[in-house]
Amino acid sequence: MFNTRRAWGFDWGELLTGVLFIVAGVFFIRHPQIGLVTLTLLFASIAIIRGITILAGFTHLREFNPRLSWLSLLSGVIDLVLGVLFLFNVPAGIAGLTALFAAWFLIDSVTNLLNVGHLRGFGMGWMLVSIILDVLTLFFALLLFMQPVLAAVSLASIVSIYLIIFGINAIVVAFARAR
Repeated sequence: MFNTRRAWGFDWGELLTGVLFIVAGVFFIRHPQIGLVTLTLLFASIAIIRGITILAGFTHLREFNPRLSWLSLLSGVIDLVLGVLFLFNVPAGIAGLTALFAAWFLIDSVTNLLNVGHLRGFGMGWMLVSIILDVLTLFFALLLFMQPVLAAVSLASIVSIYLIIFGINAIVVAFARAR
């Protein structure tokens, strides 16, 4: 009577996310060198564009926030320097991506583990499968942090495995929410 909670229903967004992650993971397995170089160049381009954008808007921002606008200036310079470094030194970019992916995987895994309780209402089996998959992705995130040299060498394989596991977990969650 007082339960105003809506039924979740099948989560098409989560299903699409899962499929896209699996496709990306399979691409990395089949083309590890191309995948790493492409990721490095993509992140380099994004960082350069972001740095230029921040620097272009700095004087305008300084008018609105004179005390803290220097943080944006610093951020723009860092973005620009990292972007140029990644663009002209792909191995350094791959090493930087190792740390970036490690942080991303760690944050996603911990967030998923902290929020997995919502699946209890859909069945304990769904929740347990999600916990197992999230612990696996947490393991890969920690592996990237603990073994940076090994991680840089095997980044494509680790990213592939992570993306596939994350994709499977997203599909599991999509179907669990339909119950």
